[in-house]
Amino acid sequence: MPKILLVDDVDLFLELERSYLEGCGYDLVTASSGEETLKRLDKVAPDLLLIDFYMPGMDGDEVCRLIRQDTRWKNLPILIVTAAGKPEEVKQCLQAGCDDYITKPVNKQELCNKVKRLLGEVTRRQDERVSVKLPVQLREGGRLHVGSAHDLSVSGVLLKSTVPLEENDAIEIRFELTEEKPLVLFGKIKRVAEKKAAGCGVYFIYPDPNSKGLMEKLIRSQKTEQLLGEGGDVQLSQRLISLEDECAKLRVAQDEAMRRIGELEQENLEFANQLVQVEDVNNNLTNLYIASSRLHSTLDREETLEIIKEIVINFIGAEKFALFLFDKPTRMLQFETGEGFEEGERFPEISLGEGVIGGTAASGENYFIEGSVSEGSDDTLAPIIAIPLLIQEQMIGVLAIYRLFIQKEQLESIDYQLFSMLGEHAATALFSSTIYGRSERKRKTYQGFVDLLLK
Repeated sequence: MPKILLVDDVDLFLELERSYLEGCGYDLVTASSGEETLKRLDKVAPDLLLIDFYMPGMDGDEVCRLIRQDTRWKNLPILIVTAAGKPEEVKQCLQAGCDDYITKPVNKQELCNKVKRLLGEVTRRQDERVSVKLPVQLREGGRLHVGSAHDLSVSGVLLKSTVPLEENDAIEIRFELTEEKPLVLFGKIKRVAEKKAAGCGVYFIYPDPNSKGLMEKLIRSQKTEQLLGEGGDVQLSQRLISLEDECAKLRVAQDEAMRRIGELEQENLEFANQLVQVEDVNNNLTNLYIASSRLHSTLDREETLEIIKEIVINFIGAEKFALFLFDKPTRMLQFETGEGFEEGERFPEISLGEGVIGGTAASGENYFIEGSVSEGSDDTLAPIIAIPLLIQEQMIGVLAIYRLFIQKEQLESIDYQLFSMLGEHAATALFSSTIYGRSERKRKTYQGFVDLLLK
């Protein structure tokens, strides 16, 4: 049974990873820091390491770099979990020696696929290949040289290079596109043929979603050229390729449907049943269910606020956000907690109806910016998303999100449901912890009077 070591400083996220991988035939072990990982590595002896990039003390890439210096763990598969997945961050992870990366919020199917591949359960490319001969520029170990790409698919390529390439090396590949900017991908060398002229097998690590779309477009254009070279009709060739793409998407949809049917047979939770209709669109609602279980497990107000922050960062994918609570005596919204702001930054009190946040509090309705959300906002009064926290139609605060880690242009319908449900759970948990805190203070006060009377 393969052993996987899961490393993250957030217990909630470890719980999510465990829930995704349980039942897949793996022995799951956890650690909460980079230092703990290095101390326990020899004893645990994992077959795969899944580690968070950003952690207090020692970051995931630093842990990866130290592990690679030990010859015993030179070939240990390492998968790093990042919050943003920016190209420079991906490059940093690869230079540290990791084999692949995945971004938060983590998609269950994507995580399982990457784990299977890194454990050797998927030994060959399963995507359709097209025979090509394309010139490419290669950057490896600080060296820049030329080569050619052959046997191309969306998941990998056969490379022939003017200089020898070593197995497990990270490499940057640059494809020159006729109508687009150059396509730059990262890759890991998995197999090197015995005869150097035969080349080496590389699997792609996409730095952003757009890159994968460009690669699919390049493959389609190469298939069209091949069919035309064989004497095919232009329109017929394009239609044939289009039909092949549609068939591939249908097969993926069918596989996903069968997988989901299998999961539903094991589920008997009411909340999960409510998510059946939307889970094939986005698995974030399932993430929220797991997070809400943790959120409602405490009545300590400070702990509740910390859990809300963990959820907004790790499950919603927010890079910059603030939680404002309503103060009844002053009738003002006051900053309570948040993330992504400058140290020491001061927040003004916000009156009802003032700006987006005050307007959201006054109306009790969700606010979502129209158009692109990719740039975010640095205006305290004008977040891209504002969610009122309501208890029995009574407003207790507003959750304001200014910037997302996730690289997306516009919000989708599933996002509206996700944020609304988060607001409901956060409001309930805050209300419960506040009431409990007040009752505890009264109980201690009464207990003090009783103790005095009994003396």
